[in-house]
Amino acid sequence: MTATLPVITDTIRFHVNGQPVEVDAPGGRRLLDVLRVDLGLTGTKEGCGEGECGACSVLLDGVLVNACLVPLAQVDGRDVLTVEGLADDGRLDPLQQAFLELGGTQCGFCAPAMLLAARAFLATGHAATEPAIREAIAGNLCRCTGYTKIVEAIAAAGAGPPTVAGGAAASAATGAWPDPRPPAAVIDVADRAAPRVVRPSSLYDALARLAADPALRPIAGGTDVMVELAAGVASPSRPLLDVWDLDELRLIDVEHDELILGALTTYGDLRRSAVVHGALPVLAEVAASVGAAQIQNRGTIGGNCMTASPAADMAPVLLATDARFEIAGPHGTRIVPADAFWPGYRRTAVGPGELLVAVRVPLVPGRHVRVRKVGTRRAQSIAKTSIALAWRTAPERHGAWHDVRVALGSVAPTPIRARRTEAVLEGTTPAPDVADRAAHAVRDEISPIDDVRSTATYRREATARVLRRIVLDAAG
Repeated sequence: MTATLPVITDTIRFHVNGQPVEVDAPGGRRLLDVLRVDLGLTGTKEGCGEGECGACSVLLDGVLVNACLVPLAQVDGRDVLTVEGLADDGRLDPLQQAFLELGGTQCGFCAPAMLLAARAFLATGHAATEPAIREAIAGNLCRCTGYTKIVEAIAAAGAGPPTVAGGAAASAATGAWPDPRPPAAVIDVADRAAPRVVRPSSLYDALARLAADPALRPIAGGTDVMVELAAGVASPSRPLLDVWDLDELRLIDVEHDELILGALTTYGDLRRSAVVHGALPVLAEVAASVGAAQIQNRGTIGGNCMTASPAADMAPVLLATDARFEIAGPHGTRIVPADAFWPGYRRTAVGPGELLVAVRVPLVPGRHVRVRKVGTRRAQSIAKTSIALAWRTAPERHGAWHDVRVALGSVAPTPIRARRTEAVLEGTTPAPDVADRAAHAVRDEISPIDDVRSTATYRREATARVLRRIVLDAAG
């Protein structure tokens, strides 16, 4: 006989398409389920459930997100826009009209989320060029149209007068509900167990709650945690500690020759930050390769590091730049260097009752950093292998490299430094023969495995070839 987990509910109040909604449900319930099952707003589709297809995209306070990855607790006090909120009193939004007139939809499954991705893009005010539009909708899978007509429709809508919140704004002003059915106030959650969510008011409060209940699992953007819960890998009986709203963990600044990134810095923050582009632009380059807009708006540098995946996108560049991790706990704050942060597979140096609060990257004069990621696609894929190469040059050394760092992902149980390969490059001037020796060294140094994404042989050869190419590029 299977034991039934107790359902602990919270009252969550927010707006959907301009209409106030009050929901009694566990805080860990997916926003997607609330919209589709509880409110009957089925324009938001259930696709992959992992943030890959974008079929469940909605706007949360105007930001494009995957509803399957957002826990209900994080919607409290916020505004949600679904495709049902685009029409205004029965009149189609200009985007919807453009999709209709230009054939931007066929089977219709992807169209609702595609419309919302387009709405988020047009709201930025960026020129509606084809490359910009294609990047904006890259997180929305469509198997029917080939995207051409969709791109044309978005470009046409972007050429017209700017639109605001569509039907949502009208609904807020008139009290009308865009969908014929009224919002639900009380939710029956018996169909899906979901964890309870504890929401601390400050970092101090979060640490106090962790000390009182070590079983709490921190959650930020939810891009890993919510997937694990949906897949049954994580137990819904373990409560979540929601740190998403802790402003103390949102910071991008330069202090004492260090770039300081709060643990809640998102990939989107890294891409947009003038501070990052001025201090260490390679971080923005790496962030651009992680998922699409929906993931970049939610995924955080702290979450990526804490997941401790061997394929973590940020890990190689943080290793190569000698980053330091600031960890807060019941006994104060401590600093752990990047090469000691991942002691084993899926493990970090963060102990019970502690939280990763910031990543500190030294800004070293004369340092150069290059990164490469090999996957099934240029972006939005898990790395088969990834490399970050850092080195310094000085005029008195006549172009010779020193302080060389070669950091690798997806070729060992943890992100690693290839120290023997570093020794081969140390003190050299980049040239074809140096590139060949480095490639040979890294091929012999690593011991990758076969898995569902790649073979060990491919990883070894790809790593060697990519490192060789980086050195050759540096040599001109």
